[in-house]
Amino acid sequence: MEKYQRIKEIGRGSYGVVYKALNTENDELVAVKKMINRKYHSSKECMNLREVKECTLFDRMRHRTDPYSETEIRNLCFQIFQGLAYMHGTGGYFHRDLKPENLLVSKDVIKIADLGQAREINGEPPYTHYVSTRRYRAPEVLLHALEHDSSVDMWAMGAIMVELFTLRPLFQGSSTTDVIHKICSVIGSPTDTTWSLFNYRFPEFPGVDLSSLLPSASPEAINLISTLLSWSPCARPTAKEALEHPFFYGCSHIPHPQFERVTLSPMIRNRALPVRVRSRI
Repeated sequence: MEKYQRIKEIGRGSYGVVYKALNTENDELVAVKKMINRKYHSSKECMNLREVKECTLFDRMRHRTDPYSETEIRNLCFQIFQGLAYMHGTGGYFHRDLKPENLLVSKDVIKIADLGQAREINGEPPYTHYVSTRRYRAPEVLLHALEHDSSVDMWAMGAIMVELFTLRPLFQGSSTTDVIHKICSVIGSPTDTTWSLFNYRFPEFPGVDLSSLLPSASPEAINLISTLLSWSPCARPTAKEALEHPFFYGCSHIPHPQFERVTLSPMIRNRALPVRVRSRI
């Protein structure tokens, strides 16, 4: 704990206090939970806490040697889309920072975490430009559009799905210009029909067939990813529409998803408000 410098308290519960802190070794901002009102007699007892057992999807992918099977990807993404459908619909918010680091995994259950960048669907723009890690940002966010909506979460899901198949980020770049270049090289440069937000000189690329990048993916998976990674925000499916895509045929919708607030683990970043949705597959 010596390497963590507490900045301020960001949450308090019955059994602990959560602090925003700085890892002085790498300047990473983290959340640190200090347990109170309960004694722990061993490190094993602490490690059995549910929030400590959870890790991020990023951690899982980093330690895998083989890509996920399509069945595993279907199970994970089905749960995430259910959470997003609730968040975008009944919840009235969009996340704006979806990435593997903000998805918590425990066994076969995945949860949406860290709503620090979330905004109301009907909120007043302009929104902050810096949202999400660059490789998961939708083009309109990369190019600083004054307005954006829940479709940015759907773009991020397209990038995440590809990463689950390959264990490599699809649009990894060193700058905004580099990421735009990567996007054009994969999905092709936009046309007047697919891009009408504002003028920008895009590099000219025809794009590639996604099936050549994802040889193990089914035609249904390729089709869903292709629509999620659409230049036009309006062309991307909503989370509810994604759940109805043939890729998820055979998955069971849960009539009343159970959402719960989960306390932060020591290494989960600012303000995680995980959404837990179980899938019966």
